[in-house]
Amino acid sequence: MSETENARPKWMTGILTSGPFRFGFVTTLGVLLALLLGAAIVSLSYAIMLIFLAIFISLGLYPVVTRLQNRGVSKTGAILIVLAGFIGIVVAMVLLITPIVIEQATELITTVPQYLTDIENQAWFVNLDTDFGGALTTLLALVTDAVADPNTWLVVGGGALAIGASIVNGVFGIIFVVVMTLYFVASLDQMKGALYELVPASQRRGFRELAEEIFDSIGKYLIGQIVLAALNATFSFILLTILGVRYAVVLAFLALFITLIPIIGPVISTTIMTVVTLFESPVTALIVAVVMIVYMQVESYVLTPRIIGKAISIPSALVLIAAFIGATLLGLLGALVAAPLVASILLILKKVIVPRQNLQ
Repeated sequence: MSETENARPKWMTGILTSGPFRFGFVTTLGVLLALLLGAAIVSLSYAIMLIFLAIFISLGLYPVVTRLQNRGVSKTGAILIVLAGFIGIVVAMVLLITPIVIEQATELITTVPQYLTDIENQAWFVNLDTDFGGALTTLLALVTDAVADPNTWLVVGGGALAIGASIVNGVFGIIFVVVMTLYFVASLDQMKGALYELVPASQRRGFRELAEEIFDSIGKYLIGQIVLAALNATFSFILLTILGVRYAVVLAFLALFITLIPIIGPVISTTIMTVVTLFESPVTALIVAVVMIVYMQVESYVLTPRIIGKAISIPSALVLIAAFIGATLLGLLGALVAAPLVASILLILKKVIVPRQNLQ
């Protein structure tokens, strides 16, 4: 026994070595460690979100690599073709589409007060306002005051400094996601192989088959959802252009990202387009609403089964719940990845948990 232990009182030695004290001490350390880990995750949430976004994009691009390989293209060539196409799309959006979107979005924001003033004099607004006892005029006055108040835009934007920081972070985020996506697409097979080696050899085959099925389903779903969003945005742009809507580009650009959200995305996009076109003409807004509702039916019953197929097979109610929870936690990214994550969980339950339960 050491001199320190000899000098320590017996009652102190008993407390330090007793079960309850040791349990409480270890528990406290565990709670503190969990809090520190949680704080670290919160601090790194933006970086983690970008990494997960790059992973999901790479999973969406990899089925294209597989299809090119099936057509006789070498694996290296297929990866290079896909990466070149991905970089080309990103560059085209940044250099060609983004400036037009920024210009039209700025014009829309600056002309909203004038639109609100003009709408008050339109016959349909006057008739509705009369039917509702002047309630629309009161509501319009509140909206107009809020829009005209500079503090409103400072609160919404978080101030000029925050807006500038958001732009810088956005540019950095795009570059980071592009670079990480390139890396993940090029090394996805090695990453999956390393993951499989972590599983015991006796269970590796089953785990590999299940994981490959999940990865394949996620990839097909994501690429299909991107195609559907692109078709929706293209159709919206053509429709708004034919009707002479001034902000066709910015509305179509918004539709491209909003409609990535399954089921509720097209509804939100159609609502935004209808409200904006209402400033110009109620007839135009009605046409936009009717045509887009018809398009949503075609998308749901014709395009979606053909493009996505059975890659993701989950009830619509679960899709809505998952999209809402995902959007609350991680915004657009969370709403996009919610459906494939839920589908993956259901697949694991179907292939692993249910068979084990049936054996008991």
